[in-house]
Amino acid sequence: MRLFVRSQRKGEKRVPHDGNESARTAEDDHSGGDFAALAAFLFARIDPLLLARPFGEEIDPALQALNDAVRTLLGQARAFREWNNEPAVAAAWDALTAIARPWRGHPDFHWSWEKE
Repeated sequence: MRLFVRSQRKGEKRVPHDGNESARTAEDDHSGGDFAALAAFLFARIDPLLLARPFGEEIDPALQALNDAVRTLLGQARAFREWNNEPAVAAAWDALTAIARPWRGHPDFHWSWEKE
């Protein structure tokens, strides 16, 4: 199973076509496979914590909110991709990668999730 279908390699520069946007589309940047890999990474971190409950009155709602936010963003991204709404797909991707970045030291963290 191939997890990443991005064509940009680490260290490669994007070629801007108008100074503000990438020459590649959000479809190229954020494929269904990219979202699936990111989701698998996030749920591999979140699910064990959810199963280890209870933590307490403060942690339980925060952890549930994190889980709900990830699931909601993934659902939105799927809908936005179907509607070809590239800016919204990119926004969902940015939000999900921001959630993943605290785990950047984890061996399964992919370099493409860093802010570009």
